Amino acid sequence: MNPISHNFYGDDSRWFFGYVINSVPPDGLEGRVKVRIIGIHTPDTGDIPERDLPWAQVITPTTEGGSSGIGRIPQLAKGAFVFGVFMDGKTSQIPLVLGSIPHIELPSSIQTARTTRSNDAFVYNQSRIQNVVITPFVDDDINDADVGVRRLQSMKFFIDNGYNPIHAAAITGALEETSQFKTQEIKDVTGIAGWKIEASIGNRFRGLQEFSQAFTPATDWRKFSVQLQYVLFELRTRFGIANTKLVATNNIKDASEAINKYYFKTGLSTDQVAQRAYEEVFV
Repeated sequence: MNPISHNFYGDDSRWFFGYVINSVPPDGLEGRVKVRIIGIHTPDTGDIPERDLPWAQVITPTTEGGSSGIGRIPQLAKGAFVFGVFMDGKTSQIPLVLGSIPHIELPSSIQTARTTRSNDAFVYNQSRIQNVVITPFVDDDINDADVGVRRLQSMKFFIDNGYNPIHAAAITGALEETSQFKTQEIKDVTGIAGWKIEASIGNRFRGLQEFSQAFTPATDWRKFSVQLQYVLFELRTRFGIANTKLVATNNIKDASEAINKYYFKTGLSTDQVAQRAYEEVFV
């Protein structure tokens, strides 16, 4: 069946911008990418889950064969910011990706301002969070944590911000094992990721405090939501290697090992806790 109406001549063209959510299509849809389109699909996976997003066709250059089995398939990666057009105009059900636009999902350590080092501490001057999905938090208290609620909130937060369920579970499991999601001080460490307080080891805790002051208005660093955003910020800036190693894995055991080795810098084994977080959401 021809998906394009015979009287479609482009008079009702509709353009779009969006983010690639999945670049591994099922058999028969090779070369397509799943796109969450800005203005049509809300960023909240609770409203529009990934399974309901369209598989968009992708334009290839004229240097390729353009026929089945000839030439290369598109190489767009998950997280790519893309531009395209709906082939069915106002109906807006058949997206076609025309290209990608280079972007940085979060400010780099240089862009955030003065990422100067003082005793190996990062100083954030009015750093801004861009393209971060802020999930409404049921449990954002600065005191005792409801572990079950926060486990689900953590899973949803990282999935909403582009991680697949396995990687979200690995992060969540490591956070739970490290702190039971408690946001305040525990001996010489503090917060859900167990940030070291002593400046001599690299004052990531001070970075968390300054990070919370960059919000408008400034907010309390002890909030669960703020600390989750700081974990995300670290993974996409200073600890980019940890993020790279994490997203290259394809099972919970390997993902848990990667996040513990490269981000938490511990030898903890958290794959069983991560498996529980995964099963609570997807089994």
